[in-house]
Amino acid sequence: MPIARMSKVSILAPLDQREELVDRLQHLGAVHINDFATAAAQDDELKHFHHHFEPDTRPTRLSIAKTEFILELFERFDEAKGGLVSGLLKGQVHLTLEEYLQVEEEFDLETVYRELEEMDVEHRHAEAAISELEEDIETMLPWREMDCPLGEVAELGSTRLRAVIVNDGVLAEWEAEMDQRCPHAYWEEVGRERESVYVAVMVHVGDLAEFDLLASERGLDQVQLENGKTGTVEGEIASARERLSEQRERKKDLEEGIRENFSRKPQVLALNDFYHNQLAKEEAKRSLLHTERAVVLEGWLEESRQEDVLDSMKWLGKSVDVDFSPPGEEEKAPTLLVNRRRIRPAETLIELFGLPNRAETDPTPFVAPFFILFFGMCIGDVGYGLILAGAFWLALRKLDVSDNVRRFLRVFMYCGIASIVVGIFTRGYFGIDGYLAVDDKALPAFMRFPGTMDILKEPKPFMLICLALGLIHISIGVAIEMYDNIRHNSVWLGICEQGTTLLFWFGIAVAAFGYGIGLEPVGLVGVLVAGAGIAGVIFLSNITSKSIPGKFFGGLYNFYGLFASTIGDVASYLRLYALGLATIAIGMVVNIMASLVWGIPVLGIIALLAILLGGHIFNLAVSFLSAFVHPLRLQYVEFFSKFYEDGGEPFSPLAIETRKTVIDKE
Repeated sequence: MPIARMSKVSILAPLDQREELVDRLQHLGAVHINDFATAAAQDDELKHFHHHFEPDTRPTRLSIAKTEFILELFERFDEAKGGLVSGLLKGQVHLTLEEYLQVEEEFDLETVYRELEEMDVEHRHAEAAISELEEDIETMLPWREMDCPLGEVAELGSTRLRAVIVNDGVLAEWEAEMDQRCPHAYWEEVGRERESVYVAVMVHVGDLAEFDLLASERGLDQVQLENGKTGTVEGEIASARERLSEQRERKKDLEEGIRENFSRKPQVLALNDFYHNQLAKEEAKRSLLHTERAVVLEGWLEESRQEDVLDSMKWLGKSVDVDFSPPGEEEKAPTLLVNRRRIRPAETLIELFGLPNRAETDPTPFVAPFFILFFGMCIGDVGYGLILAGAFWLALRKLDVSDNVRRFLRVFMYCGIASIVVGIFTRGYFGIDGYLAVDDKALPAFMRFPGTMDILKEPKPFMLICLALGLIHISIGVAIEMYDNIRHNSVWLGICEQGTTLLFWFGIAVAAFGYGIGLEPVGLVGVLVAGAGIAGVIFLSNITSKSIPGKFFGGLYNFYGLFASTIGDVASYLRLYALGLATIAIGMVVNIMASLVWGIPVLGIIALLAILLGGHIFNLAVSFLSAFVHPLRLQYVEFFSKFYEDGGEPFSPLAIETRKTVIDKE
C-alpha cells in the first residue's frame, strides 16, 4: 500500500532509564511520539499520576546559537560564496555515525566560539574606526589650505573659529550682512568646490549668537574642525590617513584570522546538527507521561517495524514493557507515503499540497505519470528536453545535496525525457520546423514520420489529445473516489454516486471515438452508454435523499452540475496545447530574428549567435516555469477536486535528522 499501515505503540520504562530510552528511539528513527503528557494532564484519571517535567534546554539552545554564530561569521567572510548553484556545489559534510556522535567531544566549541567572537568584535571596531576616519578625512579635505594650528585657535579667549560652507550665489549678500551684523568678525576663503565656497571665520564671542542666527537664516552648513585636534588641517589629514591605514591593515589581519578557521566549518556544521538533535531529544522528553518512578511513551510506527522496536528495547532489560495496538476508530494516525523508487520523487508534489489522511488513497502513482506527461506536452521540444534531462541528470551525478532536493531533480529529469518524447511527435526541434517548414523539407524525412503532428498548421489532433487526456485524468479522480466510497461506505453508494458519472463520461469517449474515425455503430453505442449514464446520474446520484422527489430533483441538479463542470474541467486541459504552441512559436520567432541579422557583414554571425543563445535560453526559462505551474494546477484543481481532502499529519519519527551532515553507512 502506498500509505503505510500504522500501529500504535505504548512503552513503559523506569524513570532512571528515560535518557537511554529516548536515545535508543532516536537512533532507531521509527517512532512518531505523541504528546502524551498534555493528554494525561487533561484526563481526570491520569492527571493524578502525572508529574510535570520541564527539561532544561537552555544549554543546548545556547550551543546551537554559538554554532550558528560561527557559521554566519564564516559565511560573511567566505570570498567564494555565490548564488544558489554555487551553494549547492559546496556539498555536505560526510561522516560515519561514530564520527558524528564523537564530534561534541572532539571539538572545543567554547574555545573556538570565544576566539572568533573576539575577532568579530575587534573587526567591527576596526570597521567603525575606518568609517569614522574616512568621514573625518572627507570633512577636512576642503579645509586643507588652512595653515593655522587648530589647537592654538581653540585656546584664543575672545574669538572662536567657525568654518562655514556658503553657496557662491549668496556669498556677496552674506559678506554684506556680516559687515553689518558681525562687525568684529574676520573671514577668509580657503577653498571652492563647484558652487560651494569654504570660508574660515574668526568670530568675536560677543557676535557668536548673531553669527549663528545669520548662518541659520542663510542655510549655511557649519563644520566643526577642532574636535580635539591640535595641528594644522593638513597635518591632521596626514595623521588620520596613517591611522586609517593601520585600521585597514588590522581589519585585513582579523579577516585572515577568521578565514584560517574555515577548516573547522565541517565540524561546526556537524555540531550544529548534533545539538539540534539533542534539542529534539529534550523536547521529546516533555511529551512523556512522568510518574514518581516511571515514564510512559505513546506514539505511532509502521507495522513492519514492530520487531525493530522490540529488539531495540530488549537492550534496556525486562523492566521495559512494549505494547502494540491497531489505531482506534477515532484516532488519527500520521501519514507516511511508501511508494516505489521510481514514483517516490513525485511525493514532493503531494507534500506541497498536503498529505492524504489514512482513509484516502495515495494519489502519488497517478500524479507522477500525468504531471511528467503534462510537463512534456507544455515544453514539447526535443532540444529543450535534451537540455533539461541532461542538466538535471548531471546535477544528480555531481551535486551533493539532500534527499529532498535529489527527489526534485529526479522529477525534472523525467520531465525532460517526456519533453523529448512529445517533441518527437510534435516535430519540436528549437522551433526549426515551424520556421522553415514552408516546403515541408525543413526536417529530414525520418523526423516527419507518419504519426507526427504539426501543431501550428493542424492543431486539432493535439487539442483532441489534450481533451482526451483531461477526461481520462478526471475520470481516474472520480474512480478513486468511488473506490474509497466502496471501501469505507458501500458498494451501492460508490456505484450510484461515482459509477454513473464514469458511465456518462465513458459513453462520451466512445461516441467521440466512433464518430471521429467514421464507425457510426461504435458512435451509436457510445451515445446509448452516455444516455444510460445520464439516467443513472438523474435517478441514482442522490440516492441518500429520503424522498422520491428529492432523489429525482437532486439528481437532476447533479446532472446539470456534472455537465457544466465536465465542460469546464476538460477545457482546462487545452492549456497544455496553448503552452506547447507558445514554446514552438517563441522558438520560431527567435529563429526569424536571428535570420534577419545573418547578412550583416562581420557582426552578423556574432549577432546571430547572441540572438539564438539568448532567445532560446529565455524561451526555455519561461516555458520551464509555465510547464511546472500549469500541470501542477491541473493536478491540484481539476484532479484533486474529484476525490482528495488531504488533512493527513506528516509522520515525523524521533530520529537523527541532519541538514548539512550526511551520515554514511559504515
